[in-house]
Amino acid sequence: MKKLGFNIALLGMIASGKETQANILKNKYSLKFVESGLYVRNLLKEKSKIGDRARRTAGKGKPLPTVLLQKFLIREINNKPKNKDLLFLGTPRLKPEAQLVKKILTERKEDFLVLYIDLPDKEIYKRSIKRSTGNMREIYKVFDTKKLIGIRIKWHKDQVGKTVKYFKSLKKLKTINGDQPIPKVTRDILKAVEEYRKLARN
Repeated sequence: MKKLGFNIALLGMIASGKETQANILKNKYSLKFVESGLYVRNLLKEKSKIGDRARRTAGKGKPLPTVLLQKFLIREINNKPKNKDLLFLGTPRLKPEAQLVKKILTERKEDFLVLYIDLPDKEIYKRSIKRSTGNMREIYKVFDTKKLIGIRIKWHKDQVGKTVKYFKSLKKLKTINGDQPIPKVTRDILKAVEEYRKLARN
């Protein structure tokens, strides 16, 4: 697998299939995951002051404190392998985090593309409830009660919406329809990546 020559940020609505699509991308291109979701879930299980802080915020459907996520992002970008591009999975979600990533990548003279998988509220509830009772129950049961799903949807629209607008203003964002079968979502994502790849070469 060869490098794309640019990094990818894969954002999306709750339960929009980001991890599924990220794994498909990783199998096709030379990419290293920068996975904030896994980082947060590990913090929620950690017996420490940082773990307590995560449980008071992310554990109650609120965002992880920006300072914790910024440290994570800085570390991951600085530890980027020479033979891989980065695949940011579900991050940066807040505008200050997006600005930080953009600043660091610009300083490193690295390009990036942002893919945003959109999904209607009705489908978010349906998928979220399903995954909280299936094989992934132990991972998602902390997040996916009806009350917390509603909190997360509202927060996402209010806060991640600002990040989406920011990336749009940079002409770096491509919106993907997530309310369709997985192969079709994959097709649209790969099309966007290849189109950007051709543009980057010119």
